[in-house]
Amino acid sequence: MGNKGPRETGYCNTDPIDKVHRKGIMLKELKKNDWLSLLNIPENKVPTVLILRGTRNLRANYVKHSDFLSYAFEVGSPNGIFEDVLIGDYKNITVGYASVYGDAMASEITHLFGVLGTTLVIQTGCCGALTDSIQAGDIVCATSAYCGEGASQYYLPQKREVSASPNLVEQIIPSHVASVEIHKGPIWTTSALLAEGKAEIQSWSHQGYIAVDMETATTFAVAEYFGMQRLSLLFVFDNPSKGEHILLSDAEKQRRREDGEQAVIDTVFAIIEKHENGNRQS
Repeated sequence: MGNKGPRETGYCNTDPIDKVHRKGIMLKELKKNDWLSLLNIPENKVPTVLILRGTRNLRANYVKHSDFLSYAFEVGSPNGIFEDVLIGDYKNITVGYASVYGDAMASEITHLFGVLGTTLVIQTGCCGALTDSIQAGDIVCATSAYCGEGASQYYLPQKREVSASPNLVEQIIPSHVASVEIHKGPIWTTSALLAEGKAEIQSWSHQGYIAVDMETATTFAVAEYFGMQRLSLLFVFDNPSKGEHILLSDAEKQRRREDGEQAVIDTVFAIIEKHENGNRQS
């Protein structure tokens, strides 16, 4: 998408690390200028929007998304605590991207870009459906996410459920997402994939949650803490409520998953354009 500039590899500046160490500053206390210096990010390259892709295939999705961005550079970090993070341009809009898995990684990256001043974070990836009407390849737009993981409590200790930005949820309509079925509703975020049993699935479904994922509640909680707008668009990988699980394979379902993920990607970049245009007009 657009002319590609030279692909740069990020690195961290070690001098500020020593400075921070001497001051005895803890990670929570690092400010924007600290992170810009530590990660060697020019201030004019702080992204307006951050895309997170929940995945175990961290590098593969990093490479896939880097192809959508021009003049992309990898964000390095001291001791490699951040990996598979990049910043690049999409139609002259500066965008951040990170592959994350679970609540710990989602919280760290959202926290970092929240401190830097990024105003919108979009969680993407896959989820498991919790109602019979939702199929593999459909899209779930989370109106809120229950904090069934562990990281959100450190940002919003009084909240058990965190909402998406309503104005962004309203933008997700069928005409904007090709022919893929869209479902809006609350989802449950867990941090233990292999601990999902029939009892858990049934309980979440009976409470009205339409899907389960591993990042959204965390991303929403950290985003709310930093005053960021937030949205989660997930394609359905399987439907545990029907006895399906992530280890089962089916050619038709795989095709639907691929179509669903592509629809998510297309929608995300359309939202980014609209968000940026709104910022320019305000």
